[in-house]
This record gives sequence, structure tokens and C-alpha cells, in this order.
Amino acid sequence: MSLICLIFSVLAINPTFSQGVNFRQDDWQNVVSQAKAQKKLIFVDIYTTWCGPCKEMDKKTFTDISVGDKFNARFINYKVDAEKGFGINLAKRYNVTSYPTCLFIDANENPVYKQEGLLRASDLLKEADMVLNNQANSKPLWALDKLYNDGRRDSEFLNEYIAVRSLYSNIDNRDLVEEYVKSLTPIQYSADKTLRIMINNGFKIDGKAFDLLLKFREKAESLFEGGVEKVNRAFSQSINEVFDVALKGKNQALFDKALAANLKALPNTADRVNDKNKLAFYLAIKDVNKFSEAAEQYLDQYVMFVQIESIRKQDSWEYEKIMQNYKLGIRDSVGAGAAMYMNLKVNAKNTMARLTSAELNEVVKAFYDQVDDKVKLKKATEWAKRSLELVETPDAYHSYAQLMLKMGDKQMAMDIEQKAYDVALREKLDTHKFTAALEKMK
Repeated sequence: MSLICLIFSVLAINPTFSQGVNFRQDDWQNVVSQAKAQKKLIFVDIYTTWCGPCKEMDKKTFTDISVGDKFNARFINYKVDAEKGFGINLAKRYNVTSYPTCLFIDANENPVYKQEGLLRASDLLKEADMVLNNQANSKPLWALDKLYNDGRRDSEFLNEYIAVRSLYSNIDNRDLVEEYVKSLTPIQYSADKTLRIMINNGFKIDGKAFDLLLKFREKAESLFEGGVEKVNRAFSQSINEVFDVALKGKNQALFDKALAANLKALPNTADRVNDKNKLAFYLAIKDVNKFSEAAEQYLDQYVMFVQIESIRKQDSWEYEKIMQNYKLGIRDSVGAGAAMYMNLKVNAKNTMARLTSAELNEVVKAFYDQVDDKVKLKKATEWAKRSLELVETPDAYHSYAQLMLKMGDKQMAMDIEQKAYDVALREKLDTHKFTAALEKMK
């Protein structure tokens, strides 16, 4: 046998000599069994066929010789489409919501580490080393906590610490992310790893990470399929968390900071989001004048402006899109998914109408409870009527009735409250609230 033939024979029977990562084309349980038998972790690439960064990893990262050598020797490698067959269940099981996502899983199917977004060869090798070192050193979270409390603050440690903490959904990493970016040199600010850490873990809106993500936003977006939405969502989540804290603490300075950050990071949607948050904040601090002004600004500009027919068309289009998945057999309508299917058939036909109606009704409730100005109360009757035009609910009728009662029209209030009772009775809902209101009006 010639030397060339011998080389090709070796390559054919021993995949660890082939270029790039060898992904098992096998049943998942066989993959798990192999991991147990060989005492290895499972590496899973979760992708979709339409994901650009996934294709780049296939073309450049997984074909890299060094990546192949390490992953073929140290892991059981598995690749799965998140939108087909078993991949749907696997993605749901490990809470995969963006692509690409790389998972390291132990032989008992417990997640060890998860990384979202494009990983180039050098980055993936570093992630693998970190996972393997953690496995070898058996450093649980408590041990990393101790190292942190003892003063460890170098960037490699902080990266590892954030990665392990990120496996626990109830742990907030924003302060650590800020420490991490402050530990970097300027040349590292725009590194893929830096941008992924910020996007995947959140950040403080008044810190360096926020400013860096703004500066290198375009590159960050390129790391994920649907990167624009992914980065926008990262900004939105971090800003909304501050809105929530400001609202609970009735902290005007913090609330103003969130408003400014929203305008800076999400200018296309900030005005509407800010105006809506002003409603909740001014109501919480009981500033009735600012609340009523914010209500008029928000509802007239963003809610009442939309024609009812447009809302109906949007609902119809969304409903047809949902039902198409069942018609094509993509989603189950007769087996385990039957209950969900029946629920959607009943409730998914007017989703936008119901949400808009409820939004209007919440403001009407606040008005009859907080506002005394008759001119402003009259304005609120327009919102009450629109709410009922969209969806007739007992609660919306009740709010309208209370509004009319506060304006001094007792007879109309009673007539409308009676409708609230009738609708509740028709829909087999509890009527006590409405009968009590009618008795009080007499």
C-alpha cells in the first residue's frame, strides 16, 4: 500500500485526524450514552437554517484544525436545528432563544455552560478551556464567590465568574459586567467576547458597558442572527429594570436617568415607551396633574390615533399566521398540544384589540379614582368608549359607569353598570362587583 493510500485509510477510520469538528449524526440518547461511557462532556451547536452567524461558524469556526483537534478529543459533539424534530425540544429544554447557541452539557444532561452568539475559533477554544478547567478543578459557584470576595478582579477570572453565574437565572450580573469592562485595556473594548458578555448578561445604564455597547453597536449586532433585535432587547431589558426600580422606590432622579438612557439607546421607540412609563410613575407618586397630562399625551398620540379597523386587520393577520402552523402540521393540534390549540382558537382572534382595550381601561380606572377636573374626566369618557368598541368586557363597562357617576350623571352610570352585570352574567363570570355597584348607586 502506498503512503498516500495509508494516510487516507487512517483518516477514514479515525475522525480525530479530520479537519474541523466531527458532529455525531446520531440519536440524542446514544450521544448521552457515549458521553457516559467516555466520561466526556457533550458539546451542542444549536442553529437554524436561516441564521447568518450560524453559517459563518460552520464555515470558519468548526472547520478550524485546532478547534477540531480539541473538540474531537475532549467532547462528544452534536449539532441540531432548533426548528426541526428533536431540536425543537432540545432548544426549549435548555431555554435557547437566540442563534447560534453553544451548549456544554454533562453526561447526566445537566447544562454546564451556555454561550450565545458568534464564536470565532480562538474564542471557542478559550470557552472550551474554561469549561474543561472548571470541570477538572471542580470550582463550584461558592468557590468562585470566595475568590471574588478575596479580591480577584482580573478580566479572565471575571469572565469565568460571570459565565458560571449566568447559569443561574436569578443572579444579576450587571455590576460584574461593569467591573469586567473596567478591567479591560482599550483594545479589548470592541472584542467579540466583550460584546457578547454585555449583551448576554445585561449592564448598568450609567456605566462604561452601556457607552461601549453604544459605540460598538454595529459590530455587536453582527454576532447574532437577528442581531439588531438582540442588541435592542439587551438595551431595553437593562433600561426597563431601572424603570421598575425607580417606580417601586418612587425615585424621580433614577426615573429621569432611565428616560434619558432610553432616548439615547432606542431613539426609534423611546418616545412611546417613555410616555407610557410616565403614566405609571406619576400615578405612583400621586402627581395627578402630570399623570393626566401624560395620559392625554400617550393615549391620543399612540392609542386613539390607531383606527379600530387597522387593529382588527392586524389581529386577523396574526391569527391566520398562528393557525397556518397548525394547518401545515408544524404545531400539534390533536395530541399534547390540543389544549393550547383550542385556547388559541378562542382567544387569539383579537389579541391586539384586547390588549388595547385593557390599556385604555386601566387609565380610565385611574382617572375616576384620582382626577377631579370635569374637563379631564370628560376626555376620559372617549377612552372608555373606545375600550368598549374594541372589546366588551364587564370591567370596562364598570369603569365607564364609575366615570359617569363621578361626572354627576347617575342615571347613565346605572344604565352602563347594568350592562356590566349583563355581560358578566352572559359570560358566566362573577357578578357580585356589579350588583354591589348598582345597589350603591340607588
